[in-house]
Amino acid sequence: MLNRLVGMLSGNKVTAVAQPPRVVPAAAEPVARPVAKAGSVMRREAMLGRDQKVAAYTFMLRRALDDQRDSNLPDVQRLYDETLLGNLQRMDIARLLGQRLAFVPIAPASLGLPLIDGWPAAGTVLLLNIVAQPSVDDTLLARLAELKSRGFSFAVHADEVARPEWHALLQLADYVLMDVNSEDIPAITAQIAAVSKVAAGKRFVATGVQTLEAFHMCHKLQFALFMGPFITRRETLDNPTMGPSRAKVLDLMNRVRTGAEQPELAAQFRHDPVLSVRLLRYVNSPGMGLTNKIGGIEQALMVMGQDKLYRWLTLILFTGGKAQELDQAVLENALVRGRMAEQLAGRALFAKARDEIFVAGLFSLLDVVMGMPMEQVLKQISLPAEITEAIVSQRGPYAPYLALAIACEQDDQSSIEALAKQIGREVDDINAVHMDALLWAQQLSDDV
Repeated sequence: MLNRLVGMLSGNKVTAVAQPPRVVPAAAEPVARPVAKAGSVMRREAMLGRDQKVAAYTFMLRRALDDQRDSNLPDVQRLYDETLLGNLQRMDIARLLGQRLAFVPIAPASLGLPLIDGWPAAGTVLLLNIVAQPSVDDTLLARLAELKSRGFSFAVHADEVARPEWHALLQLADYVLMDVNSEDIPAITAQIAAVSKVAAGKRFVATGVQTLEAFHMCHKLQFALFMGPFITRRETLDNPTMGPSRAKVLDLMNRVRTGAEQPELAAQFRHDPVLSVRLLRYVNSPGMGLTNKIGGIEQALMVMGQDKLYRWLTLILFTGGKAQELDQAVLENALVRGRMAEQLAGRALFAKARDEIFVAGLFSLLDVVMGMPMEQVLKQISLPAEITEAIVSQRGPYAPYLALAIACEQDDQSSIEALAKQIGREVDDINAVHMDALLWAQQLSDDV
């Protein structure tokens, strides 16, 4: 895995995917162009499994803040669903489904769209939005049963299927989403019991999980998946500390940046047997392609070179020392940011600048994983001013690339178009780079 991280960052070109035919109902034609434009930039939100690792993503379209159209109108909702599905198909979401579930919100009335018939079923969870659905009829139930027989899974919101007239839909669902933002344990357990009484064996998804404490509460209640701000929340610590291994990694990174010679670096490695073992294991991994095994630290450092060594240490910073809760999920998110920012830079910047943009993306969540304020973290490592500016003050040449990468996690549409225009990128470029980064990060973080 580490070899792929430090050796292949400039590869992995985004593969263009043929655009599917656009199917728009005649009645929706007058609103087609404005709605598609407003919701063209994709947003993702991670879902963690019970092992605290990323198990799924849910994907949504952004809408412009000034878009006053009623999304519950059938024509608008259908076009919205078409646009979402079309974007995901152009992003080649099938590549993601082998390792992660994809929750795709859709109105029941849109289940007949031609795009659904050719959609990859395995790994897709269609999240039914029934707010505008008048009722459950035999036609809808038959369509759901047909799609389930093809391998699709379905999810519903607990509060939307609470009434008896929706219980037939609940029976066909695989996942039930429940908002736990209130952290009202009696109310949550009562809702779980009510759903289970109607339809046993459903997997519950906790949404709106705000803090790590709320995650633990939901974990005890046997939720299967968890989503919310808790994953990357910067929680205040009274006495933040840094483990010895991470302190050693920071020290080594500073020495590499300031041009330390191999004997000096080797001496530092010898003071940390665990880090030395990881280095030797890495350089002797099949991915390095060496014919003869290396047993010495100095020889390993010579094979690595300064650039690869620095990138390797950057990733070790997330996984070194005593493992903290959510480290794996935060690492994957940071890798997506770094990869997206780097790829968005494309050929507009030199290789060295793209490399530094990747580091900026990765380091933008370092305060979360290390449990201390970002300013305190950055004081302990020597970084170019452009990286620090982008992370701390959102200024400088790297800032728009990092801002775009972060915007794909957040529901903030206002600056997306301006940022895209600033760096000379089209919306389809951003969506394609987004999926490429998700795939790349998932492959890396799974092997850590």
